[in-house]
Amino acid sequence: MRCLVIGGTGLISGAITRELKKKGHQVTVFHRGHRPLEVKGVREILGDRQDRAAFEARMKAEDFDAVFDLISFNTEDAASAWRAFKGRVKHFVHCSTVCAVGVPTTKIICDESEPYHPISKYGRGKAAAEKYFLGKWKSGKFPVTIIRPSHTYGPGAAWVLGTFVDDWDRDCALLNRILANKPLLVQGDGEQLWQSCYSDDAAEGFVGCLGNKKVLGQVYNICGPQIYTWNEYYTRIAKALGRKAKLAHLPTAVIIAKAPRDTTYFLEEIAQFHGAYSNAKALRDIPAFRPRTTIEQGIRKHLAWIRKKGLLKTAPKRLYEDTLCKLAFSLAK
Repeated sequence: MRCLVIGGTGLISGAITRELKKKGHQVTVFHRGHRPLEVKGVREILGDRQDRAAFEARMKAEDFDAVFDLISFNTEDAASAWRAFKGRVKHFVHCSTVCAVGVPTTKIICDESEPYHPISKYGRGKAAAEKYFLGKWKSGKFPVTIIRPSHTYGPGAAWVLGTFVDDWDRDCALLNRILANKPLLVQGDGEQLWQSCYSDDAAEGFVGCLGNKKVLGQVYNICGPQIYTWNEYYTRIAKALGRKAKLAHLPTAVIIAKAPRDTTYFLEEIAQFHGAYSNAKALRDIPAFRPRTTIEQGIRKHLAWIRKKGLLKTAPKRLYEDTLCKLAFSLAK
């Protein structure tokens, strides 16, 4: 198929581009040109998605069978995509997020029936985009599928999530702390549930939608094969790196009160709640989606890519985390 990836140089979009090429599709990537496109044999269109008139005009001059939209973040983006592609594509796959349903969830392991109650600006925008696209599907005007990834990691982004996320694109602080045998700060008792998906596994779910009429008008969680606690998550990452995790626990409220204010949004909006999602519906309807990469396997592959890129050197030191870990150990005595 003639496929367009809007994005294409990021974490999930890069994996989708690789998977499309692997499956023999013709691939075009629309992006701003801020990062190099690492996949060979891919056609590029440079442009700014936020210049809506130019974006829509350029897309109407193209001819695609399927579109993967990784950067619709609100109703305005969704409406622009609809104007650009309505009546002109067989399949439009929108990348949303589990943040669109919000936290805390009504079920410990959340499925696609969860009602919308997003608490972050990002989640509210994605929820609005979902509703717009699904409205166009119900009116018979748009062949859309909604994909909701949970935490995804792998080549294309340096970060592996810990309690803190200082920089979504370049932050290797968690891996650096483990490799330096430093303690890791864990919120509460560390028994909240968490789930990670390796990017190549997620891409199989996206690309596996193509040619599958069953998935039209549907919403799917695309998430990893295992659910674990934050204690287990850190322990298994450390094991993959040949280290033993040193965990320091503090009440969430204490961390939020004592850490720098601009470092706690991830903890406040996501990590203090369960983050576990059922992928049963995706496994049922998308045969190509079979997530199998364990956290240990994924981290080893991801670390190899990070080292190749020299990104470990750019990680922040997070001295405040050292201070908070000392406080946690002193309180535990």
